[in-house]
Amino acid sequence: MNRKLKNLKLEFFYLRRAFREHRRGFKYLYNRYFLAPKILKAKKIWEKPVNNFNLSIHVLTCHKDLIMTLWSLASFYRVNKEVGQLYLHNDGSLTIRDKKILNSFFPQTRLVEPNEVMAENCLTPYPLIKKFRENKDYFLLKKIIDTYFLSDKKYRLIIDTDLLWFDEPKEIENEIRNGCQNSLMMANNSFGYVYFKNGEKINQELASFNSGIVLYDKENFNLAKLEEYLNQIDEQNQKNTHFIEQAGFAWCLHNLKKMDDKKYVIKDGVGEGVIIKHYTSPRRPLFFIEGMEKLKEKIL
Repeated sequence: MNRKLKNLKLEFFYLRRAFREHRRGFKYLYNRYFLAPKILKAKKIWEKPVNNFNLSIHVLTCHKDLIMTLWSLASFYRVNKEVGQLYLHNDGSLTIRDKKILNSFFPQTRLVEPNEVMAENCLTPYPLIKKFRENKDYFLLKKIIDTYFLSDKKYRLIIDTDLLWFDEPKEIENEIRNGCQNSLMMANNSFGYVYFKNGEKINQELASFNSGIVLYDKENFNLAKLEEYLNQIDEQNQKNTHFIEQAGFAWCLHNLKKMDDKKYVIKDGVGEGVIIKHYTSPRRPLFFIEGMEKLKEKIL
C-alpha cells in the first residue's frame, strides 16, 4: 500500500472515531482543517534559547504530521524551563517547504536527514544495529539509534509529535537538574509486547512502558543490551514493527522509572493536574478536539 493511500485510510479511521466514539465529528473537522493550520501564520519563534548545554531534545517527524509537530513543540516550549539543543529528525517525507517552515519557528534546530547516521559511519562497529536500522519495517528504531549516535550531549530527551504539554513538567526538569540519575519513560495504558525467536515475548513489566517521552543520561544507555535485544527479535512477526523501539528503550536503559501516570497521561482526559497527554493513534482525534481547544488561546 503506498503512503498516500495509507494516510487516506488512516484519516477516515480518525474521522469515524471523531463522529462515532467522541460524538464531536464537526469539531474535529473544524479544528483539524481550519484551526490547526492557523499556526502556520503565527508571527512567533517558538524555540527558546538553550540554557542547558548538556541536553539534546529529539523529535522524529514527517510531512503528514507537520502541523501536529508545530502545535506539540509550541506547547512544549511554552511550559518547559530546561531547554536543550533541538534535533528534528526527518523520516524522509519532509518537503523543502516543510523544512523552511520548521526552520522559521525553530531557527536554531538541527535538522537530521534520514540517512545521516549511515553516512557518518557511526554504525560500522555495530553490524547488527546497522542491519536493523537499514530495515524500513523498523523505521521507529530511528528514535533509539539516531538519537544515541548523532547527539554529542550527555542527556537526551526524546518526545513524540502527538504530545500536548499543558503545564510545567517538573518531574522531567528535576531529573535533568539532578543529572539524570534515573531514566524516565511514560507509563503505558496497555502492554506493548515484542516477540522473540524462541517463541517468548518481552516481559509484562518492560512492555508497560511508553516511549512518548524518554529521558536518559548516555551513561545509562547500554549498547550491549541493545544488541542483545535485537538479536532476539523475531523478524518474521509483523507485530514487532509497532513496539520495537518502545520495548527497546525499556530493555536498554538503566535506572528506569515510570513517570507519574496521573500527570503524564494517555487514556485519561485533561483534567486538573494533567501536565502532558500523549494522543496515541487510537485517540488522535482528541489531539484536535480536546487538547487544541485547551491551548488555542495560549498558542495562536
